[in-house]
Amino acid sequence: MAGSSQPHKAALGARFTLRIGESAQIEAEALQIAFEDVPTDSRCPRGEQCIREGDATVRLRLQKAPGPGERLELRTAPKEQSAMRFLSYEVRLVRLDPYPVSGRPIARGDYVATLELTRGSTAAPDSDPPVGLAG
Repeated sequence: MAGSSQPHKAALGARFTLRIGESAQIEAEALQIAFEDVPTDSRCPRGEQCIREGDATVRLRLQKAPGPGERLELRTAPKEQSAMRFLSYEVRLVRLDPYPVSGRPIARGDYVATLELTRGSTAAPDSDPPVGLAG
């Protein structure tokens, strides 16, 4: 995968971060997750007053060896899809950084996604503040 020579190590149920082009390997599960892109980011920048808070989309690729991979898109807006299922797993976008600031464009290489991968839907939906809100 472009941008990374070796996948990071990650554990099922633990949070981990990836930059665009990086991947993480959950060895005990023979599972790899890659952060491919942020195709859209319309989050309301700090310092601005917006009618809507906006949303960003994070594109991931998951693959469990030896099977085929699958692309998933997760969203930061609380009413959108911030978690999805892949086989018997649930992948959740916990946070996308950096948060936009008025007048400062975000370089593609600066994006960092905080993710959590669990088996099934064991993550409590209200355990964290919604992603995408300025904090």
